[in-house]
Amino acid sequence: MPVAGRRERRVGSREEVAMEERRSELIREMEDRFRPMFDKHGRQGVPLKDLREELEEEGLTESIAPERLDELLRRADQDGDNRIRLGEFVRMMTGDDVQEHERKKIGGILGAAIANIVPQSMREDFIAHYNCKPPPIFMIFISIAEIVVFIVYAEEQKSRGVATTATTGVPLYSPLLYKPDRRYEAWRFVTYMLLHQGYIHLISNLVFQLLLGLPLELVHKFWRVFLIYVLGVLAGSLAHSVTDHSVSLCGASGGCYALIGAHIASIITNWKEMNYKCCDGSIVRFLLSAPVRLTVFLVLSIGDTSVAVYRRFFEEGATKIGISAHIGGMLAGLLVGIPLLKNVNELTWEKRLGWVSLVIYLLFTAFCMFFNGLYTGYPETDWTSCCPA
Repeated sequence: MPVAGRRERRVGSREEVAMEERRSELIREMEDRFRPMFDKHGRQGVPLKDLREELEEEGLTESIAPERLDELLRRADQDGDNRIRLGEFVRMMTGDDVQEHERKKIGGILGAAIANIVPQSMREDFIAHYNCKPPPIFMIFISIAEIVVFIVYAEEQKSRGVATTATTGVPLYSPLLYKPDRRYEAWRFVTYMLLHQGYIHLISNLVFQLLLGLPLELVHKFWRVFLIYVLGVLAGSLAHSVTDHSVSLCGASGGCYALIGAHIASIITNWKEMNYKCCDGSIVRFLLSAPVRLTVFLVLSIGDTSVAVYRRFFEEGATKIGISAHIGGMLAGLLVGIPLLKNVNELTWEKRLGWVSLVIYLLFTAFCMFFNGLYTGYPETDWTSCCPA
């Protein structure tokens, strides 16, 4: 009998060791699998309330009763701080009271649920939203397109005996150019951005839009910047068509100024988040704080517009600058940027302001379109072929 007892104990020990090994392996597997999901939330962990809501939205309560889900999450929150960290979650998932089908269901949708929860650090810190996922591609693409169009027309005009210089060379015959006597060709209200009056005009706009646009894309992503840029170009030409009835228009200044307006819109809606720890001794955080940003963009826009006004009205022989296109583009970036750009913590008044600003932009666009259709002071319409040989 004593021998048999020792054999049973040895067998039991082997089974216990095997179970413990399987448990340890399961823990390591869980930690490796879920660590990337929890890492972005840092040491603070995932808010219990937000995780519960996201799991329910992902459909978990269709297979696990809501009461049972609440029980599991309460057990996971061992320290009672209403946040779940990786260790707490793994201990809950590997517990003996969690059934295999529950483990599979929760593990299968946890990634999607946590991905929808904004980390606390990102709710407070605007700088945390700068990243290259996806990379900023629009500003690079549109800049390359403008360079290619400039080179193509420069070579074509060279073959015609017309030189492209620092301040001249826009192809007046181009179907891309906005011309007041060909307003029925609606694409011209946007495509004029691809043409430039000399290489200084091109280079200045390229530098301008890359310096302003790339940082915007890092936070707000390419599709938002694309919409604001194009709508700014459109607003610029519409404003120009209302104020300068007989002047053609070229250049990407409307889009460039829309980027300034977009930066100001982002400052308005993310003021608190941009000021996160800005006075804690970090030079970078101070320079990127909301008041500093706002000052820089106001000085830049007011200064450049003032120079444009002087050249337009007081400098003899200077190329006419589409001042209203600058202003229209900037207002478009501001009005569209408020509802469109990323708002880290959207407040009720900011949401209302977004709707109001969007309505103002649409009313402005509608007014300009009706003005173009009804005003009789434009040059006589040119119905000839748009692309003469």
